[in-house]
Parts: sequence; C-alpha cells; structure tokens
Amino acid sequence: MKILAASTAALLLLAGASLAVAAQAETETVSIPVSKAKLDLNNPQDTQVLMRRINTAALQACGADPHSFSEVKRAVAASPCHRDAVAGAVSQLNQNQASLTVTGVRNR
Repeated sequence: MKILAASTAALLLLAGASLAVAAQAETETVSIPVSKAKLDLNNPQDTQVLMRRINTAALQACGADPHSFSEVKRAVAASPCHRDAVAGAVSQLNQNQASLTVTGVRNR
C-alpha cells in the first residue's frame, strides 16, 4: 500500500511539473522598437503619431499584423497583452532615448 501511495504521489508530481513546463512553453515575448525621433511630444499631433506607432507595435507584439482581419485586431487590442505592452511603452516616454520598446507576452 505504501508503494502504491508513493508511486501515485510521484506520478502526480511529474504530471504537475510537465504541465508547468508546457504552460511556460506556450508563451513568447516579442519586443518591437518604436521611434520617437523627430517628434515633439509637446505637440499634440506628434503625440498622436507616437501613440499610433505604439498601438501598431503593441498589436504586432501581441499577435496581430497589418494584414489581420479587423476582428482579430479588435480582440488583440482588448487583450491584457496589448494593455500591458502599451503601458510599458508609455512608461518609457520620459527617458531620453530616440526609441521605445514595445514588449508583448503572447500565447503561441
């Protein structure tokens, strides 16, 4: 009986470990640079240009591309990946760099 209980416990541990590895393998991190060079962020039009660039990069980093159907783009835009990617890029705005990095962690 002890052997059966030990074997069952070992199998459950192995199954749990393989599920954790599988869950990690199902995501990927994608980073896309976004240029803010030649933009005056005190100018509302330039700010809108930069936000469009960030949004486009976040869509791509999170799984949509320019050729995706609009329904796919809307679904990606509503995802936590997109929200986090945009927030991460916006948090870099005060840095004195010519570009930002939009990073999305998406499911494969």
